[in-house]
Amino acid sequence: MPEFHRVAIVAPKGDFNKNVLPEITAGLAAAFEACGLDVVFIDSTAPEFRRQLLQSASDPATALYAGHFFYDLGLTHSVESGTERMNLFEALDRPVFARIGDHPFAEFMWGRIEGASKTTHFLLPSMEFKPEIQFINPALKHFHLVMPSLTMSVSVEDEVPPLEGRPIDIFMPCGFKNILPSVEELRQRFEAKGNPMVRVIDETLEAGVTERDRPIMDIYMQAIQRHFGARFVTRTPLAAGDREILQVLSTVDFRVRTIRRINVVENLARLDPALRIVITIPETMRETMPQLQDRSNIDLIGTVDTARARSLYLQSKFVVNVNPTYVSLMSERVRNAMALGCCVVSDKNSHSAQTFAEGEEILFMEGYDPASVSRYFKDGLDEAQAIAARARRRALSDFPISKLADDIIAVMEDVL
Repeated sequence: MPEFHRVAIVAPKGDFNKNVLPEITAGLAAAFEACGLDVVFIDSTAPEFRRQLLQSASDPATALYAGHFFYDLGLTHSVESGTERMNLFEALDRPVFARIGDHPFAEFMWGRIEGASKTTHFLLPSMEFKPEIQFINPALKHFHLVMPSLTMSVSVEDEVPPLEGRPIDIFMPCGFKNILPSVEELRQRFEAKGNPMVRVIDETLEAGVTERDRPIMDIYMQAIQRHFGARFVTRTPLAAGDREILQVLSTVDFRVRTIRRINVVENLARLDPALRIVITIPETMRETMPQLQDRSNIDLIGTVDTARARSLYLQSKFVVNVNPTYVSLMSERVRNAMALGCCVVSDKNSHSAQTFAEGEEILFMEGYDPASVSRYFKDGLDEAQAIAARARRRALSDFPISKLADDIIAVMEDVL
């Protein structure tokens, strides 16, 4: 068998996810090439996409990297009873490598995980993803822990201004969007049936906001077992009832994240009005949050793409992070902000406390209140600068995309 020497990357659509995935993909490609591998891009939007994919799949010296997509490609044909579908990579008995960076139980992921090839090797920044993936498709068996990395290009030292020269005092990058059906709609639906899922929803919401060291899936499944008297197990393929359970989990998870973020936004509004604060939430939300009204020092700028976010990091003294509902993973916002010279303020869980030294590489707020570290925002700027400098060195050393590439290559070499 020819020695593995090439990676075929199925490239995502050019502007996907505000350009985050294309930028990561380009960085990985450069890192693969720096390790001496040939890299081939397969444009998923091109007319010859399938032909190029099959050509690469037929070469045993080529590793197929599908990123966040395309490990669920299907081969469908007619049979007497109708149609039959099989995953293309299973039919070819071909390994495919896929990196997943967010909750597999989110609704847009269900079909991908259900249809994933059994030959898929999932590259995960946290092993908390493994039970979530197997919860949807128990047939998937191949999981590898890889280094979480920076997702933005890093400036050279001369391009990273000192904190005192940055015009934005506090920048909070976070997502806010409507998820349908809403928690309220789901709750009403179950309440009308007298279904104990109402208590599961309430309990998961309450615990999810306050307990940072329990994964949201554990909180949810334990609540189901307590209120229904049995452990919930999905069927393969997912039945309608299974999808309903997953939909509740996905909706409640996003509401927990939203509540956490809103708690921080409301506390930011109580800080010194002389501080210039920028938050990536829509301006329309100002009307729904009394604390934000009449606060001209707070700019609500809505969603931004990768290039704009990078620019905002470089203009910001402090970046506020709110951890996602994973215990063992901090957002890439933290790594990117540190690498671009910001002083990071974050809520605290056991993993973040073990990863970064408090007061040395990061500032942890009490609960969801940045006021607990507000002395750094003005009078403590010299101390904040020292923290930011140490954090930048740490981020550049521990989280370069080259380390992620090394981890992925090691998996590919072992599998192929």
